[in-house]
Amino acid sequence: MAARLRVGGFEVRGVDRTPSCDVLPANAYLSGDLRDSGFVAEAMGSTDLDCIVHLAAQSSVRRSFDEPVATLSDGTLPALHILNHLRESGAKTRVLLVGSADEYGVVPADEMPIAETHAVNPASPYALAKSVQNQFGAMFNTLYGVDTVMTRSFNHTGPGQREDFVLSNFARQVAEIKRGRHEPVIDVGNLEIRRDFLDVRDVCDAYVVLLKKGRRGETYNVCSGNSYRIRDLLDRICALAGVTVQVRVDQARIRPVDMPDLRGDGTKIHEHTGWRAKLDINETLKAMLEDWDHKIAAA
Repeated sequence: MAARLRVGGFEVRGVDRTPSCDVLPANAYLSGDLRDSGFVAEAMGSTDLDCIVHLAAQSSVRRSFDEPVATLSDGTLPALHILNHLRESGAKTRVLLVGSADEYGVVPADEMPIAETHAVNPASPYALAKSVQNQFGAMFNTLYGVDTVMTRSFNHTGPGQREDFVLSNFARQVAEIKRGRHEPVIDVGNLEIRRDFLDVRDVCDAYVVLLKKGRRGETYNVCSGNSYRIRDLLDRICALAGVTVQVRVDQARIRPVDMPDLRGDGTKIHEHTGWRAKLDINETLKAMLEDWDHKIAAA
């Protein structure tokens, strides 16, 4: 996101517990804990901000089942402190609060694709944190006039994603197999679920458009409108690499609650902003596989 904003002409500052982005120079980073309201006030008071893209959270659904308190704290307190600082200061900064399609919970197949008007029913600590964050954004806009825009972003992936996310993990394992550094066996979770995957580069473009054209107080699905079975995507990654693998189910990768299908309706964001996902899933998988191959070769 930082790289995309800089290409778009924004001056970008970053906040993290520890600087973790090689796109920004060291002097563009503030290190601290966004759960601390004093640090938030310091970070936001150090410069005039046109907009904030709030991405801070514990981002693993699977880990959230084991770490519910940390997940809820990470996923709610930073947003609350940011919004309250804007309320107190009266600043006209726009805040994009990035949420998740997991907020919808388990949705029957006959109710797909999911529109923003669908009721939320979070089924994990991660989803609950995102849902609360969304309600914070709506409330601070309505009661205090804070300029907020919210998303419910569906699954996204692409080059640079951490390996604890499913497709990036597959790409790493396949790249290692191709180079002879791993036995031709892939450890997997539930391969039968279907997800609405987007390329992270499309997602970042959506966030930039929402900063400029999103309507204040509104929530937008960021989605492709297509869902893909995980097994089929693994097969595509293997085909792109030219390898044959054996699949081995790892029970540690199975979530306690996992809906069979998740597909979004992107009508609202397209009508309000003109944004629509452009990159083909095969292009995304190829880029991710190449990214992991370069990293492994350099290791």
